[in-house]
Amino acid sequence: MNQPTICITGGHLTPAIAVIEEIKRRKLPWDIVFVGRSEAFEGGGSPAHEERLVRASGVPFHVIVTGRQGLSVWKVPIGLIQSLRLLIKECPSVVLSFGGYVGLPVCVAAWMLGIPVIIHEQTGELGFANRIIAAFARRVLLSSEIGIPLREALFHPFQKPSFPIGVTRPILYITGGSTGARTLNALVFPIISQLCERCTVIHQVGAADLPSAHKHTEKGYVAAEYFDASDLAWIYGHTSILIGRSGANTVAEACALGVPAIFIPLPWAAGDEQTKNALSLAHEGMAIVLNQKTLTAETLLGHIGTMMQSLAAYKSHATRVAKMYPREGAVKVVQEIEDILSRA
Repeated sequence: MNQPTICITGGHLTPAIAVIEEIKRRKLPWDIVFVGRSEAFEGGGSPAHEERLVRASGVPFHVIVTGRQGLSVWKVPIGLIQSLRLLIKECPSVVLSFGGYVGLPVCVAAWMLGIPVIIHEQTGELGFANRIIAAFARRVLLSSEIGIPLREALFHPFQKPSFPIGVTRPILYITGGSTGARTLNALVFPIISQLCERCTVIHQVGAADLPSAHKHTEKGYVAAEYFDASDLAWIYGHTSILIGRSGANTVAEACALGVPAIFIPLPWAAGDEQTKNALSLAHEGMAIVLNQKTLTAETLLGHIGTMMQSLAAYKSHATRVAKMYPREGAVKVVQEIEDILSRA
């Protein structure tokens, strides 16, 4: 009998990578294929990191056309046809989706072919694509129940990162998520000099703003388009304050690793989910939440200074949260796949 093939797809990469790592860690006799996107933003020309990271894990990567609501909705049928062809060729036993529009045509195609579908929702409420998929999915896994799969490398940092840096001053880690956040970067760039007077600043800017970041030559400023898990583990292990968006994965990593945070939620996130994520940590005493619509570079600088003055208290609360935060999300997702396979 041929060994099972697991098809993984969806718009949230880091939990997918965590599940791939868990499958490989347990040496399960499964083949894995990944279906993703080639660009970080639809039509934006900025390459996504999915393909590079998935291929680095030894998993074949397939690209399909995807469309969102609005003008690009015409792409959905194309993605569906591509998904049908791919699934017929690969014959997966299970399709596992981590949400987003890239997962929608794959899951619809799987349902049409009678392939069991499992979806994992990172946020508190199902996103638009997952609400559609949930109608015919075999399992719907919620992060509130099983946790968010976290990459194992985050808990085992190297002694040194891949970039040169000193650790004699407090470190601020600024991130807008895997593709960066241009609005957040615009708030940070004007105050780089002031921040570098007291701190070392590590800034994950995304591809679009990397040229602007490289114009800043202040000592103690490190900018990169993206940080891989090994570097990110070191950063989290040495960071005094995280400053960034409050997507589910960033919030989960801050919780699990005990990092105090200043969150600036994406104002138009579905269901205002990022604000809810950020407020949950603020209620625990490990974060503060700022409104992007009223925030300026100067007021952001003031909030950073205020948190630095009370950093010991914020760190104490963050450490308490980290001790309670579940780290078994990837294990539980793999167990769900095993259960589906055992019933086949």
